[in-house]
Amino acid sequence: MPARLLPGTGVRVRRGRRRDLPQLQVVLGAPATDRLERFYRRILADLGMDVYVAEDPEGAIVGVVSLAYRRSLVRGGVSAFLDGVRTREAPAVLEGLVAFAEERARRRGCCRLAAWVETGDGELRAALIARGYRVGELLTTDLALDRPGAA
Repeated sequence: MPARLLPGTGVRVRRGRRRDLPQLQVVLGAPATDRLERFYRRILADLGMDVYVAEDPEGAIVGVVSLAYRRSLVRGGVSAFLDGVRTREAPAVLEGLVAFAEERARRRGCCRLAAWVETGDGELRAALIARGYRVGELLTTDLALDRPGAA
């Protein structure tokens, strides 16, 4: 898919690439580690995931949106999961990335888009509710990993 301009901004959205990782670490606030680099490579290669970056006119990455796709036995069909949206720019970029994610999910044949919103991410929560997302019930737990070096 060729890069697309987000309406009302000078920002273009394109598929994420391996060489984007250093700039994505800044947007995500993630430390540079070999493990993160391997993980990012696997995500980019996963056909059940889409990662798109938002670039300003100078080529700096100012946002990222990731989607996961899964077939659902209970709901039927394919559902998309908004894995995350992060920006370093104005709210218009965040809103544009959410709209872009919705369009991508539709094009992949999804009948539903759900979003995981961190407790402290009020800006994303507000953007989703303004777009008609309903607050539902999501039950989660942190699972302990039984491998060396797992955090």
